[in-house]
Amino acid sequence: MLAWFLRRSGVRLQTVRRDAYDQAFLTELFDLSRTVIGEQWDGFRTHAETTALVHVFRDVKDGSAIGFQFWRVVPLQLPRSQAILGGKLRVKPEFRRRSLHILSALLFYLHCKARHPTTRFYRLSLAALFGFVSVTGALAWFRFFDEDDRSEEGQALSAAFAAFAADNGFRIEPKGLVHTGVGVAEATLAQFGPAYFEREATRAYVARNPDFRTNCCSVAFWFRFDRRNIISMLRTVWRKSRA
Repeated sequence: MLAWFLRRSGVRLQTVRRDAYDQAFLTELFDLSRTVIGEQWDGFRTHAETTALVHVFRDVKDGSAIGFQFWRVVPLQLPRSQAILGGKLRVKPEFRRRSLHILSALLFYLHCKARHPTTRFYRLSLAALFGFVSVTGALAWFRFFDEDDRSEEGQALSAAFAAFAADNGFRIEPKGLVHTGVGVAEATLAQFGPAYFEREATRAYVARNPDFRTNCCSVAFWFRFDRRNIISMLRTVWRKSRA
């Protein structure tokens, strides 16, 4: 079913594992990334090398890369639980609003679930504005990362976010922000009109990260792949495929 949605979107999905990343391949993705958001090669390569695989979205017409999303899974200090980490979500503007990132997340979740059927999977994210709005808009629920949560779950998530940041050379800031060194290009912001910034999700992000235009910080949030969220994600994919 998910493959059918991809074909309907005019996109072919290529899965590339880390041992197949070479200079030419990473350069292709980096060049695409620079057209979408401010990016430095060293940070991009460091992040790529921490991941298990990447989903590359390719135009079915000419095979060119029009987007990608890196993935990996890490242990979580909770019973029968693991954390799915995504990163560097990039999609060309003309291919947005097709829920490609939601399809990618569902496919990677299914890949992990097939290997560990009794495991409960969390999704941890460090998101810039546009990724945050597009991901949370497909969910039934999510939570901002709260470094002051001293519950068993909260401490496990704190440890996982800290490791996630350290692996990439990021720095955790107060109020659940993470300094990534990646800025938001003014040209990218200019593609979105005033109505976009009136959305509930946009306002929630800006309230959390009011200096997002200049501080090179992302917002940390998480959710579980539970029944409510999976159904909500599938509904989003179905709705976008019919638009």
